[in-house]
Amino acid sequence: MDVCPLPQNEAERQNKVQSLRSLENAEDEVFEKLVALASEYFEVPIALVSIVDDNRQWFCARVGVDVVETPRRDAFCAHAVMAETLFQVCDALDDPRFRDNPLVVGEPGIRYYASVPLLTEDRLALGSFCIIDTKPRPPLSPRDESMLESLAQLAMLRIRNIRKATFIDQPTGLYNRLRLEEDVESALRAGQRITVVAADMIAPAFLNDIVKVLGYPFSAALMLHIKTRLQQALPEDYLLYKVSPTRFGFIVEGGGREAVESLSHRLADVFAAPIECEGIPLQIRFGAGILNLDPALDNRDWLRLLVSSADNARETGVRWRYYEAALDHAQQRAFILLSSLSKAVHAEDQLRLEYQPRVDVLSGRMVGVEGLLRWRHPQLGGISPAEFIPLAEKTALIRPLSLWVAERAIEQAFEWQRRGLDWKVSINVSASDMDDADFVDRIIELVRSHQIDGSCLELEFTESVLMKNPEEVRRNLFRLRDQGIELAIDDFGTGYSNWSYLRDLPASSVKLDQSFMRNVQTEERDQRVVGAVIQLARQLGYRVVAEGVETEELYRLMQWWGCDEVQGYYVARPMPAEQLESWMQSRD
Repeated sequence: MDVCPLPQNEAERQNKVQSLRSLENAEDEVFEKLVALASEYFEVPIALVSIVDDNRQWFCARVGVDVVETPRRDAFCAHAVMAETLFQVCDALDDPRFRDNPLVVGEPGIRYYASVPLLTEDRLALGSFCIIDTKPRPPLSPRDESMLESLAQLAMLRIRNIRKATFIDQPTGLYNRLRLEEDVESALRAGQRITVVAADMIAPAFLNDIVKVLGYPFSAALMLHIKTRLQQALPEDYLLYKVSPTRFGFIVEGGGREAVESLSHRLADVFAAPIECEGIPLQIRFGAGILNLDPALDNRDWLRLLVSSADNARETGVRWRYYEAALDHAQQRAFILLSSLSKAVHAEDQLRLEYQPRVDVLSGRMVGVEGLLRWRHPQLGGISPAEFIPLAEKTALIRPLSLWVAERAIEQAFEWQRRGLDWKVSINVSASDMDDADFVDRIIELVRSHQIDGSCLELEFTESVLMKNPEEVRRNLFRLRDQGIELAIDDFGTGYSNWSYLRDLPASSVKLDQSFMRNVQTEERDQRVVGAVIQLARQLGYRVVAEGVETEELYRLMQWWGCDEVQGYYVARPMPAEQLESWMQSRD
């Protein structure tokens, strides 16, 4: 059997075929009626609507065969797509191209084959409409040729209608992401340099809140208002696409950087005023991502890069942002870290706690330690908590991470208590932790099951816990205090700072934010602020702990201002639990 040659436009043809994958196994009623009609009219046992893919042919509809695809190397239709007219084999056994074909010598035993290619508007053959018989037949009459051509045209019309529906975003009536991808790839294949812009309009979380509070009809109406404003700002000949539930896009052909930036500014300007939807004004936080595409370069990942740039522009509050490789690298790293962190929580050798001593300022005696989370990624090495904790706090990962820290810290406190060491262990908890009664239940359960004194554990939380649900947070904090667990306000003086709330919290100590320590030795204004904050906290009945104390001079200043405890490199760096006793002995 001869090897079937490839059409000269095979690459372009395959791009079109890729957009038809939704038709596979779709069981479309129109296709089914067309092949049934062909089988009856031509009195043949087999009729097919066949799409020729890169290494196979698959059937949109079929009569007379059970299989849904065959290898391309065996497909008669692979020869049919080489031409734009009728392709006919009257007796396959007499044709050297097919007489050894498995579909001829085996099932279904093809002897006669006739087909008309399924041609796109730009004359690309996607496949064919074919009829097959298991016995030889004479060539089709002109009338029958015309009938087969008409059936093929009807099948292609159905494909166009389905593709058109596939390319339309129903709520807005705009072309969708699939059409944008096809149009971009078509322009690049034609050798055009283009600029693609994605406008990120609403944070997905905000859209979700809109749906929950105002419903889907309201969110759909809001998107139509956004669409109208965008179209009013764009030149009339620009196509607007709906890229995702919260993003729109368009293509700029041949525009220079100045023109693209001017257009982006104009789009941002039209969203400076709120959109009023059903009597409710909403401020849209517009951000545009801009990506230049060169047909000579590898552009396979262009849509991800574009969306990433648009998302960053909206989040950071800038009007528009060109794609930047460094920014993309940072976002990919953040995704890798989040993906890896969920595994690290369950691994035995990635996460660990180190403990940094806290000492009484007057006596120098160690009164407790802070448990600090450390992560060594198997490929990336050590990851700073300053990098992965903020990422975890934006996701549901913070809960298992906080529980992992709590469990290890309580186990260590139990071990020290068993050995007669009354060291208090402090750990950080997030705002979402303190808002969750289940998390508090778990902490109380761990303390009870390990039979440790509650005062051996201290939970540090920032003032931001009061921002969302202060009454629920207060209830949970009082439950913890009732178990003897100590509470500390971390980063004191930089957050919410509603003194009426702070006065009523059951915390026993506050930890001065490290930012206070940076310039306190040289800046008189910072000295006044730190001194005032310490005095205020002491007047409210809090024990004051200073973090970030790295010099003896700063240590003495904390003594002078009445600070109770200090923590920092001047005292000791964080260390594994097994080194802590050696460190203590070295101070005696």
